[in-house]
Amino acid sequence: MLDGARIQRWIKAAVPWWVPRLVLVAAWAGAFVAAAVGDPSSCTAADPGVCGPDVTLAVVIVVLLATPILLWWLPLAGCGAGVLFAVLDLVLDDEPVARVAFGVFGLLCLAVAAWLVVARRRQAAIVAEAAGTVRLDERLREDRPGWGWRTAAAVALSMAGAGGLAWYGHRDAQVAAHEAAAVRTDAVIRSADNASGVVTVGVPEPVRVDVVGSYRAGQVVPVLVDGSWVRLVAEPEDVTVWLSAGLGALALAGILLFREQSRRSARRRLSRGPLAAVEVAADLAVADRAVMFGGRALVPVLPAPFLPPDPSVNDGADSSVNDGADSTANHDEHEYEDGADDEDGDGAWTVEEVEEFGREWRGESPPSRVRGSEPQTVTVAGDLRDGGWVVLITDSAVLLPEAPLRMPMRSPESVPDAPPGVPLPSAGREELTELPVVLRPRPRERVLGALSLLGFAAGPAVVLAGLPEDWWQTLVVLWLGGSLTYGGWRRLTARAELTKGGLVVHGRMRVRHVPWTRLHGVRRDDKGLWIAWEPGDAIHLTGVADRWGGVIMRLRDLSLAAGDPGREVTDRLGSGPAVVFAYVLVAAATLWWTRH
Repeated sequence: MLDGARIQRWIKAAVPWWVPRLVLVAAWAGAFVAAAVGDPSSCTAADPGVCGPDVTLAVVIVVLLATPILLWWLPLAGCGAGVLFAVLDLVLDDEPVARVAFGVFGLLCLAVAAWLVVARRRQAAIVAEAAGTVRLDERLREDRPGWGWRTAAAVALSMAGAGGLAWYGHRDAQVAAHEAAAVRTDAVIRSADNASGVVTVGVPEPVRVDVVGSYRAGQVVPVLVDGSWVRLVAEPEDVTVWLSAGLGALALAGILLFREQSRRSARRRLSRGPLAAVEVAADLAVADRAVMFGGRALVPVLPAPFLPPDPSVNDGADSSVNDGADSTANHDEHEYEDGADDEDGDGAWTVEEVEEFGREWRGESPPSRVRGSEPQTVTVAGDLRDGGWVVLITDSAVLLPEAPLRMPMRSPESVPDAPPGVPLPSAGREELTELPVVLRPRPRERVLGALSLLGFAAGPAVVLAGLPEDWWQTLVVLWLGGSLTYGGWRRLTARAELTKGGLVVHGRMRVRHVPWTRLHGVRRDDKGLWIAWEPGDAIHLTGVADRWGGVIMRLRDLSLAAGDPGREVTDRLGSGPAVVFAYVLVAAATLWWTRH
């Protein structure tokens, strides 16, 4: 077990969180401001390239803008991005102020990157002084099937990135055609709004033109005119923002895919063993994460499919985790029909803790001490360092990593949820009714949902009517329409069905089937019913009468009395994703139509 002296050495060896996330981000901001202020160039008709499109800059700026994000999210990758941009700026930029500013920033990133690498090696060396070995059960070698959220997000970003690149190619061809057919002439600026970047020129009809530079009313400027298309010669139309957006989306998709693949690879590597392992005290009070070393180390975790018995850690000798019991706990997000999210997952609950949770939820026993409020000794196997992948082994579970170990900015607080409201007793036999029964929210909620669904047509209609003046206003209107559509569909379709086989819950994105024997109990508050199954899984049915809570408890009791062995909680995709996808298609068609 790591003693106090080694733990203190391990903590002191780490790079303080504020170095990459605050110092380097501030240095990036300083370099950016210095480069902007120190650039004396201005738009001129003699050299349109100064304010015109620059494909190279559009590509390089992706690295520039990604640097502060990566410094906060993935410090080592952020340092690498900072060094890469500094090199590119030295090669491609002619402005001496920018070259010096980003050159200094690149050196700082290089120094912090070296510090991070050395610090992580020191932490690994400290752990190795007290480490033994452990081997996990072979049945843990296969990772869980299915996509993680990172993969799904990466697919969506890849589609958006491809769309951005395609749109850039389309718009670039349009601009090239206009410039080839345009006639050059002089025009008088009738009005200038330099704060908004818009001027009105007479050609001879007044036309609004977006600009970057500063102009004044009455100024004569050369322009290019092709029908209704008008641009200042000094400022050619620049559509490379779509190139940057597309490349940025693809870059983020690549990072997410890399993280997902790293997670899967780490899990396979950790399950093959033998692994270096030590015993440490960990706080598991809040599910889905393990906090160690007094809050100075945090690992997002998820229980393995099997729950093996407690392993032992031997100095220099392998040990195995064998003969685990099956566990098929549900680990999806927990839906609340009133719109609140329950962030807690299942965590590593023992059989005794599950039974105690059920008794507390049903009001059969007073609330006990918070689960895991006292740190417990766990075996940590793998690469115990900042950015390393580790697996945690408790008396009753193997906790697989969802992300690498990280050094949090502050010690996470363990604030487990207390059961809401008051418990409801089982209903009498006379209150039972014919099944199935569908429980829905208040009629007011459904009416509000139906009205919100008008956003499906209202958002695109506002855009097609030409009311938004700028591209960002168009995106805001479409986003609001999508939010109304999604929220309205959720309110309109949210329901719970009482069937002979169990409770069917229609949530935001998924439909869950919960056998009666899996329910822990029903509680009520001033808004409706709380129904819990599997510790940490609960829904809030608003506007439902108390009598239905008693009926649910009665159906649970009858199922238990009949000796129903109980099936597992199952789920499937609901209709929400299809509605979102349909709206995205409509929004995309709207954007295409307005551009043509």
